Amino acid sequence: MARVGLFELAFALSVVGALTLIIINLLLLLGISDFIIPFYLLIPSRYIFPLIAGISGDIAINIVCGLVALFSSRRIHTPAWAVVLIIAGVVAGGIGGTLILLSGVLALIGDFV
Repeated sequence: MARVGLFELAFALSVVGALTLIIINLLLLLGISDFIIPFYLLIPSRYIFPLIAGISGDIAINIVCGLVALFSSRRIHTPAWAVVLIIAGVVAGGIGGTLILLSGVLALIGDFV
């Protein structure tokens, strides 16, 4: 029963993280993030911690990572797709990437418990 709860939590975190990643990067791409998310670029954790900042600084790669996470969240119960989520979360970074990374880790814990 706890295993099903871990997978449901991992699925929810993956979907929320992927949608957050896609929406924030689309707003940054369109240049209207200053009005909607005024202090997003001023968050010091984006520059201090490399894991939170992500490996990629490119907006297009972050959108692709969000789409990969959104599509792979349906198959989160297999370990290979959980590893894909972890990789997408590390590459993307930010708030959405951290949620995706956490969902992949929870899915791996659910697989081996």
